[in-house]
Amino acid sequence: MLGFEQIILGIVQGFTEFLPVSSSGHLAIISKLLSIEPQISYFAALHFATFLAVFMFVKDDIVKITKGLVQKDKSSRDLSFKLIISTIPAVIVGLLLKSYFTSLYGSLKVIGVLLAITGIMMILSDKMTSGTKSMYDISHKDALLVGLTQAFAILPGISRSGSTLFTSVYRGMKKEDAFKYSFIMSLPITAGAGILELKDVALTFDSVLGLVFATISGLIALSIVKKLIIDNRLKIFGYYCILMSFFVIVFL
Repeated sequence: MLGFEQIILGIVQGFTEFLPVSSSGHLAIISKLLSIEPQISYFAALHFATFLAVFMFVKDDIVKITKGLVQKDKSSRDLSFKLIISTIPAVIVGLLLKSYFTSLYGSLKVIGVLLAITGIMMILSDKMTSGTKSMYDISHKDALLVGLTQAFAILPGISRSGSTLFTSVYRGMKKEDAFKYSFIMSLPITAGAGILELKDVALTFDSVLGLVFATISGLIALSIVKKLIIDNRLKIFGYYCILMSFFVIVFL
């Protein structure tokens, strides 16, 4: 890929990873529109940049949980265990079905249908009232269901952030806590995906610049999503995903 292509993909990854519109779907669409030869290893390596963005955004919560573990606080220990439960399904699905999911990057019609599903979830999310559970209060069953949703979001076109937010709120979590839990639970997955693929990416100045742009745009997107989920305005992204779905299915 050329340098400007890596920068464009970095910006797209940073914004769409956190805006509930599916980063993988948009990377595939942008690659098609700009005739960029898809390099799945670079797509995955971009996840390391989004890991950095999430870590910087939720670092206070990470510090709080870590201090609790050091002090043998029961609530912090329980939350950590639930985060592990939420992570396991995506790890298993990713390892077993990686080649199948990779093949879907070239199936834009499938991506279009999955984008419509993401859009419907976002519209429904706005219609659901905020629950009463903090992320410390959720059950192990809640954690597993959110984790299964994250595993499903490996499909290009399904938004990881959008689908896990939807499931968390559906299970009775406060919307702000759903936001925090969704992104904290993503840290092991995004870090793992990024680190595993970085070895296959030539770390040139252009590729590093793409990673930097992905991190910066990710931080901006996180701020936007946090405000919109609290204000019940995620339907904006729902309508966008449905329109994008129509465009992809009809014109690409």
